[in-house]
Amino acid sequence: MNTENEIQDIEKKTDYDRILEEFGISKIDKVLPRIGKEHLFFRRNVVFAHRDFNKILDRTEQNKNFAIISGRGPSSDLHYGHFILFELIRFIQEKYDCDFFLPLSDDEKYVFRKVDSLNETYKLSLENAVDIFALGFKPNKVHAYISSITPRIQYLALSFSVNQTYNTIKSALGLTGEENAGTVFYSCIQAAHILHPTTDYSLPVVVPVGLDQDVFIRLTRDIARKRKIYSPASLYIRFLKGLTGKPMSSSAPESCVFLNDDAKTIKRKIMDALTGGRTTIKEQRNLGADPDICTIYDWFEKYFVRDDKELSEVRKGCKDGELICGLDCKPRLIEMILNHQEQHNIRKKKVIKNLEKYFDHEIDLSVLD
Repeated sequence: MNTENEIQDIEKKTDYDRILEEFGISKIDKVLPRIGKEHLFFRRNVVFAHRDFNKILDRTEQNKNFAIISGRGPSSDLHYGHFILFELIRFIQEKYDCDFFLPLSDDEKYVFRKVDSLNETYKLSLENAVDIFALGFKPNKVHAYISSITPRIQYLALSFSVNQTYNTIKSALGLTGEENAGTVFYSCIQAAHILHPTTDYSLPVVVPVGLDQDVFIRLTRDIARKRKIYSPASLYIRFLKGLTGKPMSSSAPESCVFLNDDAKTIKRKIMDALTGGRTTIKEQRNLGADPDICTIYDWFEKYFVRDDKELSEVRKGCKDGELICGLDCKPRLIEMILNHQEQHNIRKKKVIKNLEKYFDHEIDLSVLD
């Protein structure tokens, strides 16, 4: 798990070509014709790179299946930044009719000291799951589980531990040797999450991640190579910009909008968000604004404005000074978020009634009462 500073360092790097070449990651362009551009994430370069997704596409074209896997560490409520990831997964599941494996990584949050005890994460795990599944996942194609109480995951992690050395993990994660032992072993648990569909269901996997999490993909691919099983493929996404201008983080509440934020809080956060606007309305009318550094435009582009022509008009209006951040764009985004939140809450009620169908083990629904 990368530190906050390491994530910010990666976010600040602009030489993506060098980073991709260094780690053997390919731009999405060459496989894009095979995927199509019906989803805005592929039209607008939100999904910008991949490793071995061409091999997954080979399978689909031969009518062979695969699985998609991505975890969620339950230490807080979900925010809209998380929706980029899970919206992508929902689209892929629907397009390719593949299984989705969702490890709720309470063990990660515990060993990295984001929570004081594993008991804290049980309710959050179920609440996060409800929010994720409310995006429209098919219950019969989902395998959700809470990591620390799933014996098979612990067994696989122990099994994979003999295929990694401490020095490899220490170097890959930038450990100092002062960390607790759980942080070292967690890379084995992460590998168990990723390779579980392959070892138990003979399904190759694709893992959608941010570039900062690629270290776990590389460590897991090394295990897969030693085990002579399918190496995980991966897709790389650009997340929503944080409202403060810094990378979005649950530990920095002003940088994001949580799904359970009330209307007053949402309005305050969006109205305080960093934009590419000018100091005064008069100056913006005359000189225009810069959408490329604006967090509001970034949210429009990556998630909330689905129509390309409409987005183009927003961009032009911004650059020409026809749109004013606090009078036009911010109120519009607030309305979009509130409408989305309202519809999402309706879908959540339906998911809760069927939540057990999504899990591979029994769950205690009473904690949600």
